[in-house]
Amino acid sequence: MPRTSDKRERLLRSADRLILSQGFRQTTLADIAEDSDVPLGNVYYYFKTKEDICKSIVETRIESMQALLKKCSEADAPRTRLLALLDYPLTVRNELTDTGCPLGTLSYELSRSEGVLSQSSAQLIEVVLDWARQQFQAMDKPDADELALQLISTLQGMSLVANATGDPSVVDKVVSRTRSWLESL
Repeated sequence: MPRTSDKRERLLRSADRLILSQGFRQTTLADIAEDSDVPLGNVYYYFKTKEDICKSIVETRIESMQALLKKCSEADAPRTRLLALLDYPLTVRNELTDTGCPLGTLSYELSRSEGVLSQSSAQLIEVVLDWARQQFQAMDKPDADELALQLISTLQGMSLVANATGDPSVVDKVVSRTRSWLESL
């Protein structure tokens, strides 16, 4: 049986998985408690509201993306960094096909919320968009903003289409075409 001290982490893992697979609005605190094997009453000890759980999930997803971007940034050249980013969707193509992009799916749903959750929706996408913009700027591209927007929009669209069609080959095709585009810049 898991230690009591890991209840918060179990709640977050369950909430993250459930929210990604069934959506924020459809996921209840009772669902999260049941999935994490934490009594419902204990959930309130760690999180006062479902929104508090969601804020923690947003923070976790941003931290995960920042860790991925930091790893991609280890490459010497900005083009190589951007190409390294394209390796990620290939490693999670089945998850993208099953549930969509962890950033884009939640960002889209939260953008229809009010207050802090709506603001959080933009942060999910901005972290990767800003990083891509910096890479294009480092390549001395005068249209770095537009190129970053094109790249991230392409990746988000790829996730949406793969998820909607249930076809993981969409990821392979779009990544291959996007890789060729980046190499041509």
